Amino acid sequence: MNKCVTNGAVSYQQTPCPSKQPRRDPTLEELNAAEKRRRAEAASAAVGGAREVTAAPAAVSGGFGCDGRQYCSQMRSCAEAKYFLANCPGAKMDGDRNGIPCEKQWCAR
Repeated sequence: MNKCVTNGAVSYQQTPCPSKQPRRDPTLEELNAAEKRRRAEAASAAVGGAREVTAAPAAVSGGFGCDGRQYCSQMRSCAEAKYFLANCPGAKMDGDRNGIPCEKQWCAR
């Protein structure tokens, strides 16, 4: 379903909205450039924001990011598990609540 606005009137159609110019799909280079701009803006916002200052170095150094993973079996390293435990909501990797995640799989003493 497409929501179209023509001369201020809203209509819903099964077909694409009419346009005076033909629609062109973006190229891979354009998509990559847009993603780089988005990441650069997010990085500059993280440097300026006090809330994200502690998370930014770990994300930059390890290249980790919260993506919904919660369990040790989904991790690939101790560093990644520590990042998820410290920065991502819903992480279930510290059963004994001692601050060390995935002690049996990745972060053995």
